[in-house]
Amino acid sequence: MLRRLILTLILLPCLAIMAQAGAWPREKGKTFLANSGQIEGPDAFGFYHPFVTLYAEHGLTDRVTAGADLGGDGVRMSKAIGFLRWPLGQAERPLKLAFELGAGQIAGKNALRPGLSLGRGISLWDRNGWLAVDSRAILFKHGDMALEGDFTFGLSTTRKTKLILQVQTGQPDTGSSYARFAPSFVYETKPGKHIEFGISQMFHGGRAHGVKLGLWQSF
Repeated sequence: MLRRLILTLILLPCLAIMAQAGAWPREKGKTFLANSGQIEGPDAFGFYHPFVTLYAEHGLTDRVTAGADLGGDGVRMSKAIGFLRWPLGQAERPLKLAFELGAGQIAGKNALRPGLSLGRGISLWDRNGWLAVDSRAILFKHGDMALEGDFTFGLSTTRKTKLILQVQTGQPDTGSSYARFAPSFVYETKPGKHIEFGISQMFHGGRAHGVKLGLWQSF
């Protein structure tokens, strides 16, 4: 396990350095919730599968964010991770860097999930946006390990709408690596509440595609 952890700490910066991006801490006392439902397929037998997620963040202090990352297929929970995240370096610099440490269960197995996030705000066509890279390693017993990386470009297209382009990649502890393109459109229904419409398409590791509907809430 120690060797795997050392290897993880070496690999995480390599995953994240592929773009100028980062993680911004949640403001103290503020909470963000995102729940979504997704249908993806077909699998090798032609079936489509539903998947639901709940993601939560809460600002414990101005620098420490606590959160939960849950997911399942509607019948059983396949992911339950609690985590803490804190920024690295000076808060004033444009390029943000944060380290995250999570623990819980994935696919019924105990797991430790360290992560590294980078992010940078941008301005494009007089619109505010951001670039982000989130990389995670999932460490299991007996030295098994999985890797995940999300590469995100976001842009506020109008006062109430956002366009998000994301590439999601991973190497499971068993099976083949994958990569999918997952664009989405976000609309603010009222202050602090958004609805997200998204699609996904595998371009490595399969041909599955999917649709997604999500709700965001900040308070």
